Amino acid sequence: MRKRTIDRDLVVVLTTTLITIAAWVGFEVYRAYTKVSLPEGVEKYLQTLNPTLNVATLDQLEQRSSQ
Repeated sequence: MRKRTIDRDLVVVLTTTLITIAAWVGFEVYRAYTKVSLPEGVEKYLQTLNPTLNVATLDQLEQRSSQ
């Protein structure tokens, strides 16, 4: 009797593993097809932002809003 229990447990483990692997492969294929790639030449339009604030411009804006 013990042999049947081991066989059932093995089948359950193998089935679960097969489903997991199939889902993993499916998600990876889906991710590969939906991956967004930038067209060539876009890099020239990308600029780094200056992290410092222009205090003079902020003062001018404050003066405009108080008038």
